[in-house]
Amino acid sequence: MQRRRRSAEEAKEQILGAAGRQLAVRGPAAVTLDDVAAEVGISRQAVLHHFGSREALLRAVVERAWRGLFAELAGVEAGDPAHLVDRVDEVARKRGHARVGAWLLLSGEGLPAEVFEGALASPGSPLEDRYAMLLVGAALFGDAVFGERLRQALGLPDGEAERADFRRWLSRRLAGA
Repeated sequence: MQRRRRSAEEAKEQILGAAGRQLAVRGPAAVTLDDVAAEVGISRQAVLHHFGSREALLRAVVERAWRGLFAELAGVEAGDPAHLVDRVDEVARKRGHARVGAWLLLSGEGLPAEVFEGALASPGSPLEDRYAMLLVGAALFGDAVFGERLRQALGLPDGEAERADFRRWLSRRLAGA
């Protein structure tokens, strides 16, 4: 099979996309350089050339996801709780980035502080809005990482409908209902 020439930036974007899709479907432990390379149509060595290691690739995928999350949430006001809650759930749980973020933080790899600084709100933002973002982030990232087990321990059913019920409940609480 003849490989198609692509720019370094195009190759990196395709590699990040493939790794991100695999991550969301199979989790961090199942993402392999061979599988990513095969999906993109390049060699394992080409993936290593661009990222240096599997861990660096996963870190780049998560950093990209965080930056994307912050960009998506930048225009969302805490005054629109349902939209805020749904956007955080989409990126954290449905795209699988909360679990990988937790894995990176626990492994000591983490992400650079500049990824987070001023990403969602400026220091001049109302404290109430920043607290709302903190609550939503903590609740939904926690739900994505261990919500199934926590529901089990609380005797609650777990499924997409129950997760949607929780998001609606959280939105109502944020709205003061």
